[in-house]
Amino acid sequence: MHNHFHDLNGEQKEQLLTVTDKRGKRIGIATRQDCHKGEGKPHLAFMAFVTDRNGKIILAKRSKNKSLWPGFWDASVVSHVLPGETPREAAKRRGKEELGAEVDFKDLGAFYYFAKHGSEAENEYCHVLIGKTSQEVYPNNVEIEEIKKISLEELKEQIKNNSSGFTPWLKLALTKVNLTEYITSFAE
Repeated sequence: MHNHFHDLNGEQKEQLLTVTDKRGKRIGIATRQDCHKGEGKPHLAFMAFVTDRNGKIILAKRSKNKSLWPGFWDASVVSHVLPGETPREAAKRRGKEELGAEVDFKDLGAFYYFAKHGSEAENEYCHVLIGKTSQEVYPNNVEIEEIKKISLEELKEQIKNNSSGFTPWLKLALTKVNLTEYITSFAE
């Protein structure tokens, strides 16, 4: 079976992440484990929305193997910006590794958030990106349990009706970034 560029290693506790202040200024590096245990350390992350040729968002359900928010619905591609990498480069890299698709992204801005999950936490300065693909996507089952294609309006409606199945950063991003104009301009 072709693995479509998938990175099948899953979460690597010793992976080095970019530590930031709460305004996103890069101030060092720390392991993935140190960035998430207890209250964590603020670190650089991104979430990217990928739309198909019809302007539908490809929503990803996080794998049950994830240590944080397993089985929750999330943006299309979500990960960390590694040392020396831009958010756009990180999103492009993970687009291939998680969805098997080559996507170019536009960075729409960023926000800081903190969310506790058991004995760990997300403590992130998170960039929000958007990209479009006309390719078929092939979800990496180490990262993603399933995908669904959904309009932005449907997504907002589902979150309004039952927000418990969605990641905290997805819900926050939708209040901070106006995706409507970008999705409209992307639709052909």
